[in-house]
Amino acid sequence: MTAFLCLILPLLSTLAALSAVAGDITLGEQLYRAECAKCHGEQGQGGKGGEYPRLAGQRDDYIQLQLKNFRDRKRQNKPMLPIFKAGKLRSSEIEAVSAYLSSLPIPDPATVGVPAEVGGDLEFGFELYERDCILCHGPDGRGKEEKGSPQLIAQYPRYIAKQMADFRNEEREHEYADKMFGEAYEDELDALLAYVLSLNHAVAETAENP
Repeated sequence: MTAFLCLILPLLSTLAALSAVAGDITLGEQLYRAECAKCHGEQGQGGKGGEYPRLAGQRDDYIQLQLKNFRDRKRQNKPMLPIFKAGKLRSSEIEAVSAYLSSLPIPDPATVGVPAEVGGDLEFGFELYERDCILCHGPDGRGKEEKGSPQLIAQYPRYIAKQMADFRNEEREHEYADKMFGEAYEDELDALLAYVLSLNHAVAETAENP
């Protein structure tokens, strides 16, 4: 009996943990549809051409951090204010929503209206990306957990451009904002954005051949 318990208890513990994760995702979907889908889309694909970003498949830890920043007013965004009034989205619910969104597949950029390209010097953009971005966001733009950095792939250029402007204008925090954005010329930002969009080809190929 002792030997049996030694074998079965770890298994039960693992099943309970998996059940808890599944429950979190189920709760996260319910909360997402009630509070977030109107702006970010039924499948987390974003909306209004990038006014609201793509969240589906984004990094779990990154979504949690940003939601907590909105909640704690460390990151300002008017559409997010009502969500956190009256105690909405407590920490456990933020974790659930983040788990749900990160479980969704990254959509094919073309099917959700992300353009294939924008004006900008791709070769120059590659040089800038390798110099300033690759360490945190990775060679494929998928971000790195150890850096707490988000995915850049399959994101709307309108949204990325807005974030770069916010970093430059000190409306959003970035550890290297001054170095990367404070002195950047418009052609540099355009080139960088063009290169980031070029990384979407790998996402599209994965969507076609899962």
